[in-house]
Amino acid sequence: MKHQLTEKDLEQIFINSRVKKKNPLVMFLKFFLLFVLFFLIILGVLNFSAYKQKITYWYQDEFFPEKQGELSKAVLSSGNETTTKDTIPNISDNSLYIESINVKTPITFRVPNDATEVSENLKKGLIQIEGTSLPGEKGNVFITGHSSNYPWIRSDYNSVFALLDKLVIGDLILIKFQNTNYIYQIRDKFITPPTNISVLNADDDRSTLTLMTCTPIGTNLRRLIIRAEQIVPDPTTARPSSAKTQNLNLPEGVH
Repeated sequence: MKHQLTEKDLEQIFINSRVKKKNPLVMFLKFFLLFVLFFLIILGVLNFSAYKQKITYWYQDEFFPEKQGELSKAVLSSGNETTTKDTIPNISDNSLYIESINVKTPITFRVPNDATEVSENLKKGLIQIEGTSLPGEKGNVFITGHSSNYPWIRSDYNSVFALLDKLVIGDLILIKFQNTNYIYQIRDKFITPPTNISVLNADDDRSTLTLMTCTPIGTNLRRLIIRAEQIVPDPTTARPSSAKTQNLNLPEGVH
């Protein structure tokens, strides 16, 4: 006598048809993708401020490209010997302004190259490392700031240099130091290991500016370097350098 299928038999057949041998490769890929997704979410949360700036910059650059700014006009006027204090954007003393990425922030000068001193002073904005030149001197003015920082550290400047990678050759940088405006024009841009201390070096016959931050955002694996030369005032009138960079290393405590 043939066995008649019961409801229980049908249920068992249905369950068995769904049970398949798990493929280890598929399981690994699923785990890997979930891990990558989780990592990206954490990275985005920890560096929200920096990524927000990048998205905002992209949107404005894509849909609302700016016309020539005040600083660029001032330099053009300088070529025709018509620059006055009124034509250069008015910023606070001891501060830096980069028009192309809309960065305007205070600078603390003569900060000792000590990890604790660097970390504490970076909460106030940018820092100029003690032992490098000062604006108005020949040599290399070395300034650094965060591209990102831990979100639990309270500061308005945790991602002040998040857009530093958007700068291009020819962009202008304004520094006001001791109530004098110094304008620098970018000549070089590169990425280097954190062990490359040559970026601190100066040519005593030139007046240069070096900006440094960490890259990629959220890491301190490498350093993004921006090199610029003074164009206003006339760099040939600069004072001799007071820098002493022989025993300096790249500052720690920067992210």
